Amino acid sequence: MKSSRLKLPIRSGIALVTLLLSLGLWIFFCWPEVNAQFPFAIAMEFWPYFLCIPALGLGIRLSSRRLRQQRLGLSLAALMLVVNASPYLYWLGLPALGPHPEGLRVMSYNVWVNNRDYPGIQQSIQQENPDILFLTEVSVEAMAELQSRLDYPYSQRTTVGTNAFFSRYPLLSVTPEYPHVTDHGQTFSLVAQIQTDQDVVTVIGFHPPTPLSRSSFAVRNQQFERLSPYLRQLQGRVIVLGDFNTSPWSPYFEQFEKNSDLSIVTRGRWIWATWSFKWAWPDLFAKIPIDHVAIRGFDCVGAWTGDANGSDHRPIIAVLKSS
Repeated sequence: MKSSRLKLPIRSGIALVTLLLSLGLWIFFCWPEVNAQFPFAIAMEFWPYFLCIPALGLGIRLSSRRLRQQRLGLSLAALMLVVNASPYLYWLGLPALGPHPEGLRVMSYNVWVNNRDYPGIQQSIQQENPDILFLTEVSVEAMAELQSRLDYPYSQRTTVGTNAFFSRYPLLSVTPEYPHVTDHGQTFSLVAQIQTDQDVVTVIGFHPPTPLSRSSFAVRNQQFERLSPYLRQLQGRVIVLGDFNTSPWSPYFEQFEKNSDLSIVTRGRWIWATWSFKWAWPDLFAKIPIDHVAIRGFDCVGAWTGDANGSDHRPIIAVLKSS
């Protein structure tokens, strides 16, 4: 009896603390002057993991009869969980049922620079059978291997960087074309003009640096800022795909979508994670969607993830039709 009396104040204290922390989380999410700054912006990338705080608070209240009777506290805890989870649920959507639809199939796959499992990479690509394939972190050796293993009539790798295109349609041009695309001697994107059955489509493969340091964080954000005006002035249909190194909850991701006049087609497709799928600590517990497909002039009729097969990323696949 005495033990249960002691446990109630402890549970009440934890419930109150988690409620206050949950409120603080939502204020943090809605405060771009704070959450867009390094290193707080890195925390935003992992937003779903912070949901354990309001979930814990609600769970403690539901597990205690006396705390369940505190209707106001219970209602506030439930509200904080719903409010904080809403950005994640909005992104996640519902799973699609049935076979994959037909259309122009595009795929982005970060094969990982240390991945030498070329049969596995080949399998990941062939089982999805994309019409247009963007690969990143592709070494010269990997490019030669995949060109010999894959049945694509057109392929080209950048001479500065590690990006490449494979296509069933003619590659009219492949170049890092928009202004200030190169930083620190690296090219983070590849721009292709591809002649499809209907028209010429601009396809941009995008892979800015991982924002784990203050300098790489700044370079990644600069790449978004420089790409957006280039995309706005493009005529015709546009596809941007790749490893954005940005999750949907980053303020920079939202700003890029707005400023580029593109639609993110991987939203609402049950794509909960594309990284990290290495079998090592802490990668086993780091699972967020940072690979994306964005379009203009198309409708997306399906999107999903493929198999990692030795990479730390799962490929992202989308099926597009003319709008």
